[in-house]
Amino acid sequence: MTPECFEGVLTEAVSALNEAVQRGTEDYRDSKRFEKQVLAALENAVENTRAKAKESFHPHAFPDISVNGFGVEVKHTNKDSWLAVGNSIFEGMRDESVEKVYVVFGKMGGWPAVKWARYEDCVTHVRISHAPRFVVDMTHEGQPLFEVMRLSYEEFSGLSPEDKMGHVRAYSRGRLKPGERLWWLENREEQEHALPIEVRLYRHLSQDEKRELRAEAAILCPQICGPSRPGGKYDGAALYLLTRHGVFCPQARDLFSAGSVALRKDDQRGGNYVLRALQDIEDLMKDTIQRLEEELFVEYWGKSYPPSERIREWLKRADSYARDWTPSQHLFTDF
Repeated sequence: MTPECFEGVLTEAVSALNEAVQRGTEDYRDSKRFEKQVLAALENAVENTRAKAKESFHPHAFPDISVNGFGVEVKHTNKDSWLAVGNSIFEGMRDESVEKVYVVFGKMGGWPAVKWARYEDCVTHVRISHAPRFVVDMTHEGQPLFEVMRLSYEEFSGLSPEDKMGHVRAYSRGRLKPGERLWWLENREEQEHALPIEVRLYRHLSQDEKRELRAEAAILCPQICGPSRPGGKYDGAALYLLTRHGVFCPQARDLFSAGSVALRKDDQRGGNYVLRALQDIEDLMKDTIQRLEEELFVEYWGKSYPPSERIREWLKRADSYARDWTPSQHLFTDF
């Protein structure tokens, strides 16, 4: 059976389903019952062919129905919407007999209707919950997800889980707004780092850990040297602690402007709190800037720098952010 022939089968089956739901939706409001109705419609549509429609080999397998090498993933909603969360991007229980996948979608809210589409044409987004999952939108008018990623669905399906996540990260980074960060920046297979399951409050950490985290955040976010107005200069540092270390700092200024981190010399008050806070962790910053992963500099600075050039680049960036003072005149002066 050719794809054109199978799409004719789909058109016939969906036409029958639409006639049925127009007469009443009582038998179609449950997703499992709807899936049975789709299977029955496909069985009727291929009755005079050599093809056979059958359920997948497992209730959680993808797709739900197979027809001689073609797959049908059944989506259903009682809302007035053509949008639904699809299967995991990893397709761990993929039916290996299926070469090309389609979607049959039953919308029972509003004016009930059923539509079919090629899977690669209606997957429009990846949603992250406990696992990355495709989003299916039967009325999307923009580019499908795989066109945005610049590869076909078939090519994506054949990738390893690590390579799939590489494409998903790149796609998600492209959607970030200024100041936003991903929860899962790095490739976990290549780096021995994982975000802790628990979220910790910054104020509950030991002083040593606070200093180490401030050193990392200060290096990656030289904008902390900028003026206090307009606000937001500490947002990047606070987001780094949260997304990289699972540490939540509700008062971001506590990282560099609070008296607890700046009053180190004779309890001196007033003046440049940020400078005194950075001078207090300057030695830590020197060590930190050498050991941080290259990928973090690409993410936060926009490109990679050899360790020998990182302090010079940090000073350049800090000077560009600062007003009424020059960080390079006070920090890393022996560099």
